[in-house]
Amino acid sequence: MVEVADRAAEAAWKIGNLKDFDRRLERAARRVDERSGEGGLAAMVVYEAALMKSGRPREEVREMVRSFREAFEDEEEPLTIAHASGIMRVEGDDWFFGDGSLRVLTGRLLGQFQHRVAQYNYVDEGEVLRRWADGYDTRLFVRRRIFETEPVIGVVGGLDLLLLQHLRVAAGGNTLIPSNEVARALESLGYAPAADGYETLGQAEDLALRLDLPAPIVGEMLEELGREGFVDYPEPPREEATGQEEPGEANVASEGGAVHGGAADEPPEEKPSPAEREERTRIRQESAAGEEPTRVQDPQAKDAPGVAEEDGDAADPASPESGSEDQPGTSGRGDS
Repeated sequence: MVEVADRAAEAAWKIGNLKDFDRRLERAARRVDERSGEGGLAAMVVYEAALMKSGRPREEVREMVRSFREAFEDEEEPLTIAHASGIMRVEGDDWFFGDGSLRVLTGRLLGQFQHRVAQYNYVDEGEVLRRWADGYDTRLFVRRRIFETEPVIGVVGGLDLLLLQHLRVAAGGNTLIPSNEVARALESLGYAPAADGYETLGQAEDLALRLDLPAPIVGEMLEELGREGFVDYPEPPREEATGQEEPGEANVASEGGAVHGGAADEPPEEKPSPAEREERTRIRQESAAGEEPTRVQDPQAKDAPGVAEEDGDAADPASPESGSEDQPGTSGRGDS
């Protein structure tokens, strides 16, 4: 997990330090606005998402949506989900590139969202779609890779992950479309190749959090980088090593800092004076020659022979004549 987090932070640094970062950001934001679905009309957002299943280029799909809006939009009667659904029921398949299955799919999607709008009293249709696209439940179904069982998409059927994400982005959700170009851009930034679209989506959304930018904008930037095959990213600064630490030097204090723990907190040991060192050397030599020293002349050697007697720390042993009363520590026991 630490390696994944470091990779995401490095990728965010590379994108944020591109020389043309501001221009790329502006272009991405403009494209996101264009994706918002024909003036934010909820019915046109759903219509466009359904037409994307045809596999036709996005511009061709958007041109069809604009034509439908120009043909049927009326100032006196807004092009609501219910109104658009009614028009599509009586019109032919020409508004669906001649594909009757797209017409059925669009009608089912509009019906599901019409039912959801009815559950929210006095809430704008666009806001209802946005809440669905960005809601916790929808995110959870996608994260668990079971979006086919989501209450709206599960009933309609026929939408894959890319189409679902297109609908969520167009509806205003804070997410992105995990296209092949996005996956290619993530690999060029140092990510491991994604196993599927779900993994690509997770990597890209995490990168958006690192950049502190909306996920749709980051998705557009990644898609542009992927189309270009861009690889000339700036390299983040590396901390140069000053040398390997020797064993036992982990607690050595650096400049301007104190080291706590280990031997650093112990009081310094007092070194013997030259005279004491000479006396210790002489005693060791006498011991090696077989002479028993009478006393180690070391002020710290309290257990040396004769130290207690010379210091007066212990009383003389009791004599046979004095009895137990002369023994140390027995004075006054029989006085009470």
